[in-house]
Parts: sequence; structure tokens; C-alpha cells
Amino acid sequence: MRIFYAFKIKKEFYELYKETPSVLYSFLNQLYHFKKEDLDYGNNLFKQIVNLFDKDELDKKLFIKLHNKMKYCKKGDNHIINNLYRDEVSIMKIKKSYIVINSNKNCTEFFEFLNDMDKHIFVCDFNNHDYFYINQLKILV
Repeated sequence: MRIFYAFKIKKEFYELYKETPSVLYSFLNQLYHFKKEDLDYGNNLFKQIVNLFDKDELDKKLFIKLHNKMKYCKKGDNHIINNLYRDEVSIMKIKKSYIVINSNKNCTEFFEFLNDMDKHIFVCDFNNHDYFYINQLKILV
């Protein structure tokens, strides 16, 4: 099971780190592992490089795009893809500062939706030390 975190990077930081995503990943990884007593400092740093998502707007757009597909359902705040043909089960939860995607695949269908929404999204899997910009993802069939 993979756990992906998606962040909407501010344009100036995207331009600064688009050729060196490892630096951005290292920074976000350090924030992810901050101790509780350092959370205020980490939160201020986070706000400097990341834009907030419009949670309600993204929820609505995703639901409108996928609501008539058999593989998709929505339960509460969870958007769920259960695609038997691709053997994919993915759950996406949209928060204001980031998006969390739990998936049994390395490349979930939710990535296509995120790429359509914003080209400055940076995706991290902190457990597997994996990271990429959503607009640079190459999907092989």
C-alpha cells in the first residue's frame, strides 16, 4: 500500500526547484518528521512554499468528473476508485493544505485528475522515499 501526499507548490518555489525536486522533497520530508514542539515553526515554513487547495471546489470537480463511472464512489470526504480491470483500489482525501492518496498501485488514476487541476503539484511518498512533480509523471500502459 502506497501513501502519497500531494502539495500545491507556489509558482516561485516550483520554478526554483523544478530541476532539483530532491531538494524540495528533502525539505518536505523534514517537515513531515518534525517533533511536536517544532510544529509552529514547521507550519510557518510550510505556508511559505505551499498554496492551499480549495477543498470544496476540488471535491466538487472530482465528483462531477467521476460520479457516473462504475469504478468510483464517494463516502464522506473519501473519494474511492475501485477499478477491477486495473486491479486498483485508491482512496483520496482532500485537505486544505495537502491531499492524501492511499493506493495499492504506484500510479493511481487520481494523478490524471490532479495533473488536469494544477501543474505545480508535487507528490511525495515519505515511506518509500519517492517524489515527483505531477506534470512530469509518465504513465506507461
